[in-house]
Amino acid sequence: MEEDDEPVVLPAHPLASHAVHLQGLPIAYLLRRSARRSIGFSVSAQGLDVTAPRWVGMAEIEAALQTKAGWIVRKLQEAGQRQQLKNEARIHWQEGGLLDYLGVPMRLCLTGGSSNPVRTRQTYREQHADGAQCLHLPLAPDAPPVQVRAAVQAWILREARTHFTARMLHYAPRMGVRWNALRLSSANTRWGSATSAGVIRLNWRLMQHAPQIIDYVVVHELAHLHHMDHSPQFWAVVEQMLPDWKQLRRTLRDRPLPGWD
Repeated sequence: MEEDDEPVVLPAHPLASHAVHLQGLPIAYLLRRSARRSIGFSVSAQGLDVTAPRWVGMAEIEAALQTKAGWIVRKLQEAGQRQQLKNEARIHWQEGGLLDYLGVPMRLCLTGGSSNPVRTRQTYREQHADGAQCLHLPLAPDAPPVQVRAAVQAWILREARTHFTARMLHYAPRMGVRWNALRLSSANTRWGSATSAGVIRLNWRLMQHAPQIIDYVVVHELAHLHHMDHSPQFWAVVEQMLPDWKQLRRTLRDRPLPGWD
């Protein structure tokens, strides 16, 4: 890290009950007691969670934290960096605001006001020769953010169903599977899921990712119709369709989307 780089702020758990210094850094964490037999650690966007048996004393817990200090600090730094990127990419729900659509920035154009010579009467996406894209919304330029966000979300939901359906129809015959229903999901932590009955759920916000990332999630969920686990056999099915699936999964994991607020 260069001297003028801003340090990454490590996430402090909002429900933190304890604190410790690891590698010279103050870490606030949540301690949970349970019937488990060993001390466990997990790091998420919220921060550090520690789960320990009820009979283990604080001295032993802190010793275990020091033993895992390198891993904990590294994971907290990664979580902090992802949150930083998410904050920097915050969507401004107004004229000129930007959000990614199929992996490319798309500008919001509120062209439904009465002062526009040619008023936008329905939402549509315009793509220019240079690849730039604009989403025309039938709203006045001074429309409140909540109204802009709702209009964009309604449009993306329609686009998501069309795009996901096309990709599933493309891959399912090649993978020798049959799906029975597609449902759009708004889950906070899952991009997709599949049931043994052939019901596929895909997060509509995948539409902000590049097409190849969407294909990875589609193939992943369709592969579950062969194997309802993440066994080597499951990944072999994914790799048959997408040899670069590991890179695609890494990109999906490392590129957080901005909050939809």
